[in-house]
Amino acid sequence: MEQIRPQGVWLTVNRRCNFRCKWCYAKNTKYDSSQEMDWQLAQKLVDVCSVIGVKTILIIGGEPTLWSDLAKLNDLCRDYGVKTILVTNAMRFGFDSYWRQYLKSPNDMVGISLKAGNSEQLVAVAEVKQFDIVKKGISRAIEHFETGVSITYNSFYAENLPEIVQFAIDCGARMVKIDFCSTVFMNHKPSGKYMVEPHQLVKNIVHDYPQLHNITSGHLVFEMSIPFYLWPIGFIELLKERNQITSVCHVLKREGLVFDTNGNVIMCNGLFDYPIGHCGIDYSDADSLLELINSPQVSEYYEQMVRYPLPKCVQCQDYQECGGGCPLRWALYKPEELL
Repeated sequence: MEQIRPQGVWLTVNRRCNFRCKWCYAKNTKYDSSQEMDWQLAQKLVDVCSVIGVKTILIIGGEPTLWSDLAKLNDLCRDYGVKTILVTNAMRFGFDSYWRQYLKSPNDMVGISLKAGNSEQLVAVAEVKQFDIVKKGISRAIEHFETGVSITYNSFYAENLPEIVQFAIDCGARMVKIDFCSTVFMNHKPSGKYMVEPHQLVKNIVHDYPQLHNITSGHLVFEMSIPFYLWPIGFIELLKERNQITSVCHVLKREGLVFDTNGNVIMCNGLFDYPIGHCGIDYSDADSLLELINSPQVSEYYEQMVRYPLPKCVQCQDYQECGGGCPLRWALYKPEELL
């Protein structure tokens, strides 16, 4: 059997954040400022990732621009020939002094997570009042990196998604990616408090789609975590024709790994409380990391995560592209009822 080697990794450098988004998968970490990656550990993980052939590291938090070692990490990865992608709300980019300092050691790419389209929405969803600063930071990052934004669709956006997408375009976004809020775990219990019920989500998105397509001039992508079967006939095919869809996450493909602030290995950001391997115990270098992620125990974890939701999925011609949607949804919904 061919050995699995991750194509990319997510490095969780902190849990501290300047936003308080209601639907955040890491809300249960309490945004603890003490949960921050040690610089020596960061160096070790970059070295390990380089040895096993990883070419891209995504830097996540919390809010990683609040991590004091971000510039050093960017420089280190550049020395290793590893590209970095910073996932950020971009607020700190709105402060002139920070932006000037950041540009001395920038990332190769930036993924901007857009939370609101106006000041009232930003207060409601993230408890942040400095909307003008956030807008300035988003616009700066978009212009410098010639990039787009991502929006996590949730119950706060059910009635005003086109307005938020228009704001992204007004900020200069080259593209808008929309993903769907999924299950989060609070005190080891699944919660879908801010998720839109899947059938209603489909109805809303199909209704808004023509307007979203026009606002973005077609530069629109849906990160599909809802089973294809739920969508109207022809809709998925239309998205494919227009190159407006991605599907099947890194968990289903087994192409990526997530490291938490302690270097422990987790399968998915939403499973931050469920490590599948502990740094210094289950692995300590590149060889032992590969041994861990290819072990029978970890393979069994993945088999449980990616199993078919229903028997009829086995025969479905779209399953390789659909994957049954996000596996974490089945912690809240019964497939036989939803499908």
